[in-house]
Amino acid sequence: MQRGPSSKIRALFLDIDGTLVGADNQISAAVQRAVTKAQERGLWIGLCTGRTRYTAEPVAAQLWRPPDYLIVSNGAIAIETPTETLLHRRLLEPALALEVARILIDAGEQVYIYEPAFRPLLEESRVLYHPARPVGAFATPPRYQPYASLLSELPFTPVSVASFGPQQEMQALVKAMRESLSEDFSVIQSGTHALWGVEIFAAGVNKRSGAEMVARRLGISSQECMAIGDHMNDIELLEWAGIGVAMADAPAEVQAVADWITASVEEDGVAEAIERLLTMAA
Repeated sequence: MQRGPSSKIRALFLDIDGTLVGADNQISAAVQRAVTKAQERGLWIGLCTGRTRYTAEPVAAQLWRPPDYLIVSNGAIAIETPTETLLHRRLLEPALALEVARILIDAGEQVYIYEPAFRPLLEESRVLYHPARPVGAFATPPRYQPYASLLSELPFTPVSVASFGPQQEMQALVKAMRESLSEDFSVIQSGTHALWGVEIFAAGVNKRSGAEMVARRLGISSQECMAIGDHMNDIELLEWAGIGVAMADAPAEVQAVADWITASVEEDGVAEAIERLLTMAA
């Protein structure tokens, strides 16, 4: 697929997992240099991730220059980082979150309910789970907390409800959830083959909607944006951007909507894509 931008690229929206960082959660020196070069050329940088602010912040902090924007929780929350301004927060009504939690519990799945903090503070970034259900090894205290009343009431208005498991099991769950839930929900999937994620947000939430809001604030069009991602939750974002770039190991569905295919995260694919862009613009 080849669209290409109608005007100069002015903003980069970068996914984190599988794009900026691999399993070690470290941004390579080559990617650091490329992102810094883009910033020196005057491009705005937005990290656009399924992570919450709490888990996105340690990656953002590795950049030699901070990003201009953090779009977290798959587009549900957007933050202007230099001013710590909350630009956008789309939450899931508690009654709807409880409905989803009950469906997942009845299906025998794990349930995690995420607090919608926009600041990187532990006390505002809780993840609740049901004490009667087994949880994954990543669900460590004090952030992850058992909550016995999970199916009847919540102590906050959540940003999302999620479940994780093997890919085939979770993809079947995605299909079932999309068939059974109303239009009040957005069902998003991402992850790895070993730990596939299904996350339910308010209707209309995705990375594209978060990036669109930032682009409007900047006064630029989608054609002036480049986005780089590697997974199912990046599809809408890559379709929207003037240049959508998929990582080499992205699923076929993601590569199919991309304008460019770059190298894998282990081969510094983000650096390769940025260098290609800057060469075109020179």
